[in-house]
Amino acid sequence: MADFHGTQEVVTDLREDGVLIMRINRPEKRNAINAVTSAAMEDIMNKAEKDKRVRVIVVTGTGEKAFCAGEDLSELSSGGECMTVTDHGFGGITDRLCPKPTICAVNGVAAGGGMEIAVSCDIVVAAEHARFGLTEPKVGLIASTGGLVRMARDVPRKAAMDMLLTARLVHADEAKEIGFVNYVVPAEELMDKALEIASTIAKNAPLSLKFTKQIVHAASQMSEEDAMRYCDAAYRFIEKTEDGIEGPAAFVEKRTPNWQGK
Repeated sequence: MADFHGTQEVVTDLREDGVLIMRINRPEKRNAINAVTSAAMEDIMNKAEKDKRVRVIVVTGTGEKAFCAGEDLSELSSGGECMTVTDHGFGGITDRLCPKPTICAVNGVAAGGGMEIAVSCDIVVAAEHARFGLTEPKVGLIASTGGLVRMARDVPRKAAMDMLLTARLVHADEAKEIGFVNYVVPAEELMDKALEIASTIAKNAPLSLKFTKQIVHAASQMSEEDAMRYCDAAYRFIEKTEDGIEGPAAFVEKRTPNWQGK
C-alpha cells in the first residue's frame, strides 16, 4: 500500500489492485468533518478522479463508534455558516458524479452529513452495529447536501418520511431493508467485505464502469426512449475504444485483459 495525498485528518492507502482507501481520521470528534478535513477530502477525490492508478474508492472512518457524525458544529463560522461544503459538496463527495466506483464502508454511526456521504456512494457496506440518520432537524437545519434528495429518490416515500421527520437513527438491518444499504456484516468483516467488492470491480474496464455510472445516473431523469438512445450512443462510442477492442479479444484468447482506460 502507498499513501495517496493523505493528511492527518484523512488517511489514505492506494493498493496495488487500484483500490484507494480514504479514511476520515478524527475519532476524538466521532469523525465529524471540519473545513480542513472537507478540503482534504475534496483534494484527494479530485486527484483520484484523474489518476489512472485509482480504479475504485472506498470511504470509511477511524474506529468502531462512528463513520462520520456529520458537520463539526463547533467550527461553524461566526455567523453560523457551514464551512465544509466544497466544490463537490460535503466532504468533497455529496455533489460529485465520480467517474470511478465508490464504496462506503460504514464502521459506526453515520449521522447528518455522514449519512449523506454514505448514500452518495454507489455501494454501502455497513457493520452490524452501524446506525444511520439525517438528524439535522434536531439542530434546526436540513440535510441539504444530497441527503433529502437521495432519500426521496432511492427509498419508498413512507419509509423516507418516517426517517426524515423523526430524525431518528436506524440500525443497519433496517437501513438494508429500506434499501440504502447493500450489505450488513459483522464489524470485524467490514473492510474485508468492502475490499472484496472493490477488488472485483477493479478488474473491470474503467471506461465501462464510467459509462455505466453516467447512464444509470441520467436514466432516472430521462424518458425510457431517450435513455435507450443515450445508452446506444455510449455503446457505439465505447466499442471503438482501445478497451472496447481489447476486452472481446482477451475473452476470445482466454487471457486477462490489459485495460488502458481509453
